[in-house]
Parts: sequence; structure tokens; C-alpha cells
Amino acid sequence: MKHSTDTVGLEAGLKRLKLRRIRQILDSEKERELLSKLNDPVEMISYLVAQELAARETTRRERHFRAARFPQTKTLDDFDFSFQPSVDEGRIRKLAELDFIRRAENVLFLGPSGVGKTHLALALGHEAVNAGYKVRFFTAQQLVDRLYASLADGTFKRELERYQRFDLLIIDELGFLSLDRTASNHFFQAINQAYERQSVIVTSNRPFQEWAGIFHDPAIVTAILDRLLHHAHLFNLKGESYRLRQHVQMYQQGVAPLS
Repeated sequence: MKHSTDTVGLEAGLKRLKLRRIRQILDSEKERELLSKLNDPVEMISYLVAQELAARETTRRERHFRAARFPQTKTLDDFDFSFQPSVDEGRIRKLAELDFIRRAENVLFLGPSGVGKTHLALALGHEAVNAGYKVRFFTAQQLVDRLYASLADGTFKRELERYQRFDLLIIDELGFLSLDRTASNHFFQAINQAYERQSVIVTSNRPFQEWAGIFHDPAIVTAILDRLLHHAHLFNLKGESYRLRQHVQMYQQGVAPLS
């Protein structure tokens, strides 16, 4: 933008109103040329407003993806439903409409390692962020480690309250490690706080009857399951490991698998 008295005032106003995308348009000769072809003032303003809104939505989505802390990007289109016939694709697609978040319902994916539990959890999280929801991903170990650390520095209550900001909590890999009394209690408090207020997705490699081996106290298991299953969509995944199949195929093709 060429700096005259008028444009300096305009740029200052756009900065004050935080209209960054409109400033970018006015700073671009190519985009100003496109803008000049819009003779109707209303059409021009509509175009600028639409551009600003689209840019803000992109920024919002990027910010929410960072806040979600997904370890990787997984989508439903990437999921091989033909390899995993134990998963009802129709039910998953229905969940992807995200009514379960609006109703503060939970989703539980149970099954052995490598069958797609984390992929489906991440894919639903991806859909949720794209739809404007706030999502936070943890492994079960990361969650209890964070709560342990907050207990040590006296910020436990504040840490729990932070999780209330999210519409969907994803807790992955529950069952790989047993939790002591303190960690079991912390996990229960996170679930109890979310109960009927937020949606929770949990993945676990262990069936419910083995959860007594995860948590320190059987009473805690009962309390956690009571809250998770009250409004829940349950999936029991079966079959061989998708990752193992990939390694076998690469081996058969003479390609060394990635470590």
C-alpha cells in the first residue's frame, strides 16, 4: 500500500480493528487489481469481509489443532474399514456428525494393539476441530503425569479446571501401565469432572473385566466405568494388527521396515 496521509490513517485503523487479511489484500498489487474490478461498493465490502472471516477461521482452526496436541494427523478417509470388519463404518460415520459432542456422550474403543483404536479416536478429534470444537489429546500416562506434576507444585485444581475448556477429551492407551492409588484417583477426578459436561474418547487394549488390573482400587474402576458408560458408544475392535500387516508386507517385498 502506498503511504499517503489517507492510507496511513486507513492502515492504522485496520491494525486497530485487527483486520489483518484486509491489510494483506491492500498491500498486494495483484489483489488490489482484483478488488478494483468490483465496481459495486457493497460487493467490494462483502468480498473484503468474506476474506477476513475466512482468514480468521483458518487461524482459529490452526490454533485449535495446536492446542489439541494430536501426535499425528489421522482422518476417517485414511482408515481401512475393509481391513477392520469388526468396526461398523456406518456407526463411525454417524459419530463423525459430532452429535455425541453436543450431547456430552462418550466413545470407547477397546481391542488389542494395532487394530485402529487410536486412528479412529484421532480421526474423530480431527473432525471435531474442523467443526469448531476444542479438543485435547493425551495418552493416559501423559494425563496422570501432568496431574502428578500439578500436585507437586500446588496447581492441581487449576490443571483440572484447564480441561473444562475443551469440548472433547481424548485419552489414549489406557491399560498399558497400571496406576497407583494417587494416579487412579487423579484419573477418576478427570473423568468425574467431564461427566455429562464434556465428551471423552478412551482407547484401551484391555476389556472392562481387566480394568481392575489398571486401577489401584476396584471401587475406582466401578466409579469410572459408571460415568464413562452412562452415555457411551462402545466399539470392540478385533483382528490382527494393521501395523504388523504393514511390516509383513514390506518384509515380503524385500523392504526393510521402519524402526
